[in-house]
Amino acid sequence: MRIAVSGAGIAGTAVSHLLASAGHQVTIFEQATQCQAIGAGIMLQPSGQAVLDRLGILETIAAQSAKLEGIEAFLLSGRPLIELNYGQLGDHHFAYGVHRGLLFKHLLERCVQSNVHLQTSTQVIDLENDGNDVHVIDQHRTRHGPFDFLIAADGSRSRLRTAAKLKSQTVDYDYAAIWATGPCSQVHHRLHQIIDGTDRLVGLLPIGNGQCSFFWGLRADSYDELIQRGMANWKQEVIEMCEPTTELLDSISDFQEMTFAGYRHVSMQRWHADKIVFLGDAAHPSSPHLGQGVNLALEDAACFADAIAETGTFQQAAIRYQRLRQRKVRYYQSLTRMLTPFFQSDMPFSAACRNLGLPWFPRVPWVRRRMLKTLSGLQNGWF
Repeated sequence: MRIAVSGAGIAGTAVSHLLASAGHQVTIFEQATQCQAIGAGIMLQPSGQAVLDRLGILETIAAQSAKLEGIEAFLLSGRPLIELNYGQLGDHHFAYGVHRGLLFKHLLERCVQSNVHLQTSTQVIDLENDGNDVHVIDQHRTRHGPFDFLIAADGSRSRLRTAAKLKSQTVDYDYAAIWATGPCSQVHHRLHQIIDGTDRLVGLLPIGNGQCSFFWGLRADSYDELIQRGMANWKQEVIEMCEPTTELLDSISDFQEMTFAGYRHVSMQRWHADKIVFLGDAAHPSSPHLGQGVNLALEDAACFADAIAETGTFQQAAIRYQRLRQRKVRYYQSLTRMLTPFFQSDMPFSAACRNLGLPWFPRVPWVRRRMLKTLSGLQNGWF
């Protein structure tokens, strides 16, 4: 088949390699002028590890990343809020703290090796379907094709949902985060977080080679005010809240060296239409509080590639892909949306409920196991 892919992100590169390796002709259209390794840290859960193992790059990624034994969160007072250890699921359960750029680099190399054609500086904004073939339309209204179908993997702000005439509901959260990467010698083997109410959140994620990914939660509309206060004042606030951030923050001299990113939740009843299918954040973005975005995207890519191989037709593959994936995805989307206000919101009462109830949940064996399976990306639904 002749396949167009919009977006050279994690989902786009993974599915392109899988499909090209199966003998299809794949073209990725990427809006950036150059594909390069950027981004902060991600948690590669057991669910995502299984896909990378299939792609043949897990061992290489793991060697340059940090093995994570669990997660921990503390209140500003030092009181433990939650601690989860992967080992309670079994000896072979753990996550990796991975630099997103490292993962992207190896996925892109796999695409080159499997003869995927990459066209940069091209943002797909529309498509034309004549019944047999589809042409994609870029930002200059230039037509590309023909193709048998289009895979939309262009992220949470995908313009192709409207082009495909698919109904969706979008929620833009009031909260966001600042992300950075730098040296950190005090945090090892686990995601470390400090939480103050529902308006201040700081975290350090080891990603290997003595580096950590840092994030600072804040209201999206307070970012400009934060810049006006100055870097020195902000650093002092963060360090007072979480002393292990000192080394990393010392390596940063300007807000421009960090990434500011908001959160978005999009619900779609259907992830496909005639000649187009949506994967990853293009189909089901949510806030990052469960850390599942990359893992779900990798699973989407593998599932759709398998569906193409098993059915042989786009329409049947798209239906099969959504049927196999929607229960798990909706579980994680619903749970993330439910939990987000307890960590970042304008509802202080949520913090009191969280602080009272959350430390008790892992003490119940069945609940602890469900929490660990959810964290690991292995929970496939509510029941």
